[in-house]
Amino acid sequence: MKNQELIKQARQTNLVAYLIDKGESLKRVGKNFMLESHDSLYIKDNMFIWYSRNTKGNSIDFLMCYYNFTFQQAVEELTSKSLEDIQIPPYEPSEPPVRADNEKRVLGYLCKKRCLESGIIFSLIKQGKLYQDTNGNCNFVITDWEEQPIGKEIVGTSDTRFKLISTHSGYGFHTIYGDPSDILYFESAIDLLSCYQIYKDKFTHHLFVSMGGLNSSVVHELHRLKPNLKHWLCVDNDLAGTNFIATMKQEIEELHIFQPPKNYKDWNEYLCGAGKKQN
Repeated sequence: MKNQELIKQARQTNLVAYLIDKGESLKRVGKNFMLESHDSLYIKDNMFIWYSRNTKGNSIDFLMCYYNFTFQQAVEELTSKSLEDIQIPPYEPSEPPVRADNEKRVLGYLCKKRCLESGIIFSLIKQGKLYQDTNGNCNFVITDWEEQPIGKEIVGTSDTRFKLISTHSGYGFHTIYGDPSDILYFESAIDLLSCYQIYKDKFTHHLFVSMGGLNSSVVHELHRLKPNLKHWLCVDNDLAGTNFIATMKQEIEELHIFQPPKNYKDWNEYLCGAGKKQN
């Protein structure tokens, strides 16, 4: 078989079957799969997207990214075994959770465990930007820039935390204060609200946006729509955040950086620590 045919075969290898054969723990999330050890890494057929690292690609790219294979090693690995007999759990659509008749679990989780003020949460609920579903999860409503609902950033309230974006494009959950002169981008709705709570007396003319991970498309879309505003990356103090900043600064040079103090990983950790003392 010619090299180009081998490369094509490797790229088209079913990643789910490969990872099952390799003994990796996978969890089905709708039509996709998620690695149990990385809740921001999603896989479908021969493609993957790793939101926290702003990385995506085909089967070869995955092995190079996740296992540190060289290109040649990845091609050899993916074409060296037959995966035809691997049983992939079928997709069984379930009834989507609907809005619950109260927000008790959402309030308990966000206020008691995540240190957010009840007034901020009640305001979002009243605006229709947050609700509790029948599974007890927080549903932060994603709208387009005409405020029409198009998706949700779903955050679990149980001991086993998860975050799921029901739509992932150039939009994210957002809140607007006054006539914005600045746009601030966060990795999650909870980090967004945490930062706002700490500095709400200062942030009176700002647009706060959750990217739902490290999703560069949100930044690019808003920078295209509102090039005259100041754009701030407010991501976590970790390697993924550092790499995201470096990549985005290469693509949009005029981006500004605003992160929590270095001894805190993210804005919610800062809020629940030193940040809440400022209120």
